[in-house]
Amino acid sequence: MKKIIVFLAAAAFALQVNAQTQPEKVADKDVPATVVGTFESNHPNAKMVSWKKMDGNYAAEYDESSTKNWAIYNASGTLVGTKVKLKDEEVPKTVSDYVNKNHKDAVNKEYFKMKDAKGTVTYGAKVKDKKLIFDSKGTYIKTEDCKE
Repeated sequence: MKKIIVFLAAAAFALQVNAQTQPEKVADKDVPATVVGTFESNHPNAKMVSWKKMDGNYAAEYDESSTKNWAIYNASGTLVGTKVKLKDEEVPKTVSDYVNKNHKDAVNKEYFKMKDAKGTVTYGAKVKDKKLIFDSKGTYIKTEDCKE
């Protein structure tokens, strides 16, 4: 009985920790004004903006120039990073070659270009429920579980 209680407590803790790392939709009114102000000044032509909160940061998902984009800000309105959905012809060959070789059965593949606050570029590929990460040259780095 004692083992069951310990197991259930550990399972509950694991679920709670996992739930905290999932993106949470946030209403526009609940996003700090400094974050919204910075976003709007940087992206005056953004359309269909929606917000999510994760790990204390605010992510704007929006369309701009017919492309899906994300901009991530901390609570003070400082840009933490960006992500742009890539068209197939924009994906570095090394990235698409790796994905096609190692995930032949995947039907829906999405590719992204990400940039952190320092300007470091990485690429991502979403395949099924996994996110593959590549460096700026398209060299495979790691695989992560998708959080959204």
